[in-house]
Amino acid sequence: MWTLPVRHRPEWLDVLTAAERARLDALGDGPAAATHLTSRAVQRLIGSGYLGVPPAEIRIGRRCEHCGAGHGRPRWTGSTLDYSVSHAREWLVMAVVGDGRVGVDIDRLDPGQNPTALAAHTLTAAEAHDFAALPAHRRPQAFLTAWTRKEAAMKLTGHGLAAPPSRIDVTGPTAHAPAVPAWPRDPVHLRPLPAPPGHTAALATTHPVTSIRPSGLPWA
Repeated sequence: MWTLPVRHRPEWLDVLTAAERARLDALGDGPAAATHLTSRAVQRLIGSGYLGVPPAEIRIGRRCEHCGAGHGRPRWTGSTLDYSVSHAREWLVMAVVGDGRVGVDIDRLDPGQNPTALAAHTLTAAEAHDFAALPAHRRPQAFLTAWTRKEAAMKLTGHGLAAPPSRIDVTGPTAHAPAVPAWPRDPVHLRPLPAPPGHTAALATTHPVTSIRPSGLPWA
């Protein structure tokens, strides 16, 4: 896994495709542009190390396996390695697995958000029962932990938010969603990830993860 700050790095522009550069130009100079540049460049820079191909030559497919549109989970074209990437404004995390599939999510709860109101729309009945039993000061972190686990699982399966979070139970070591169409029959394993202060991150994999190797980008 790689965790790095999101910021504008002009030296990474050369690894983007023409379409990605056009999208970057349209976003202007704000945080969305920095996130776009960081995410798209990192996927190619890290992919280059695995595939032995120059970063600018890495091809990334995003065809949705559920509907065929171009909004699916990213994949390195021609590779059997699976990866997932997530960002939360100031930080980006990317995870790569050698076997099976992976989903990763990082997030933080803004001070103005109401975790109790959010939980009412995103937790299963069992999760909501446990959440309501918590003292008020523990609810923000409890919600964020559940949310990142759900997001990681939905990224692994390729459902994204097309799968209602309130139908995905993440209270145990695996994600269960029997009412979600096309949810995998094999277990989706969950575990927490190290995250920067104030953030929470989660990992979902189709094979149990026995170790996590945090890595750095010396050029970042």
